[in-house]
Amino acid sequence: MKNLILFFFLLALTACQSTEPDSFSIDPHLNAYTDDAPLSRKLFCNSINCENPYSQEVYTYHPDGKMSRVDQFAQTASGKLDLVSYSDYAYNPAGQLVGKIRYHKYGSGAQWIAYDESEYIYTNGVLSLERNYFHQQSPKQRILTGHIEYEFKDGQKTGQRWYDAQQKLSYRVVYSYRNNTVIGETWFGITDNQIRRFEHRFAGNRRQISEYVPNTDEQISMVEKTYDAQGRLSSEETKVINPLLCLMQAGVTRYVY
Repeated sequence: MKNLILFFFLLALTACQSTEPDSFSIDPHLNAYTDDAPLSRKLFCNSINCENPYSQEVYTYHPDGKMSRVDQFAQTASGKLDLVSYSDYAYNPAGQLVGKIRYHKYGSGAQWIAYDESEYIYTNGVLSLERNYFHQQSPKQRILTGHIEYEFKDGQKTGQRWYDAQQKLSYRVVYSYRNNTVIGETWFGITDNQIRRFEHRFAGNRRQISEYVPNTDEQISMVEKTYDAQGRLSSEETKVINPLLCLMQAGVTRYVY
């Protein structure tokens, strides 16, 4: 019986790890790896071929190409995808995003109400601050839940800082680049201790993002992104994870343009 249990554990461990040769390096291979290209749909699935997505996002744009709305669908017990929330986007005259409000259904009448909201502030034309709010219904109140500070240098986002509703630092992240492409992310806690570390590696049109135990080379998880001929993100797959969590975390995201 013990041998049988060991066999199934090793089988699961093998399934959670990549068998491909290590052809990835920290040097980006494409001219661009674009995660922000305007897409029409995003599908969330449990299988590689994405035959039966359990969730879907549908994107709508203004005539000038800026995003105007995102509809979020989720699978019901009958297997049908129903609209469960949507987000509206607002811009200033300069075309910069200044607000986003997400709406959910509320109460027995299934009325659409504002659920949460983000405001974006710019300094010298560069994003510097994001304020986040929750729309409480009883009593009706707009509550500040925290804010994010953004740091940019030479047009690249070099860091972010997250603060709670009392304006106390929760954590921060520092980004590192090579050839204008992110190759690393290091997360720090309130005492400036390292709490998360990600390494980006590349092979042709693929990018692997691996998370490691802080201050070690022990891998926790790995997500592989694939890009199309135009450098746009086309799919995202969780391929490697901690063996005890692998089956629970597996998933595929498909991007449709």
